[in-house]
Amino acid sequence: MPHPDTSTTSRTAPPHAPNVKQRSVTLAHISDPHLPPPPVPWHIALNKRALSLLSWYKHRQHVHQAPLCDAIVQDIAHHAIDAILVSGDLTNFGTPAEFSHASEWLENLPAPAFVIPGNHDAMIAQPAAVGRDQWKHWSSEQYPYVRQYGDVAIIGVDSGVPTPPFMACGRVGTLQRQRLAALLKRTRDAGLCRVVMIHHPPRKGLVPWRKALHDMKPVIDILRQEGAEIVLHGHSHNATLTCIPGSTIPLLGVASASLHDPRPHRQACWNQLTITPKTHPTHKSWTIALQRHWPSFKGPHTGVTEHASWERGHA
Repeated sequence: MPHPDTSTTSRTAPPHAPNVKQRSVTLAHISDPHLPPPPVPWHIALNKRALSLLSWYKHRQHVHQAPLCDAIVQDIAHHAIDAILVSGDLTNFGTPAEFSHASEWLENLPAPAFVIPGNHDAMIAQPAAVGRDQWKHWSSEQYPYVRQYGDVAIIGVDSGVPTPPFMACGRVGTLQRQRLAALLKRTRDAGLCRVVMIHHPPRKGLVPWRKALHDMKPVIDILRQEGAEIVLHGHSHNATLTCIPGSTIPLLGVASASLHDPRPHRQACWNQLTITPKTHPTHKSWTIALQRHWPSFKGPHTGVTEHASWERGHA
């Protein structure tokens, strides 16, 4: 089980900080809902989208089922959640109509949402105004972004980039990595619990090479150097709990919110994270408690759960 990392602290507050102090913050983490797509006009599918459309109609529409995602959202609504973190792949083909449809879905979630793009949301290059800028109310025009809720800093990283056919890899890029390092340092110095959200997992072995984060090593180096209290990811469609390599930083994955799969850790689920500040005379620390929920789909309440907890902090 991961142990606390060590970093020094002083306090300055990042922007976007509600007046919520010294209490538990509870987050819901979901990913890869792959919301049912509106019709895709043929003239915007003469590219990589054509292959994805074929895959959707042949296979993926049968395993990504909207009622499962609806049950996840209904289950979240029956818990006292402060914010919902969505780690990418809200769309299937990244079309403007899908971004608009996903905006309506985000607006109707039962708690304030923060979102990052995934590889499906970046399937082809297109103007930001018709794509990810439609989500800037729940993210930012610039990545990575930071949003503060109480003593918790939510840091959203964009790893979604257009890729050739049959590839679903990601990249953070030099400018984002520089900004990520600065944000991690700034929020550490502010004495905040840093929750990093990225679509592609920064660890080998969780997805095949063609789906991997291709600048993984420098991203891992930044996380190890500047620290983070927990890193959340999607993309793998698998409920996993590992660590950032060479560190004690928990790395938490979640299954697709719409995936119908008989394998237990690939069934649609959501992660509940309750972050509670602890009092120490010399440093900031938090207890992070995880509950992983698989809704029963027979009523409004959760079925099976898994539990884990850590104490994380700045020395």
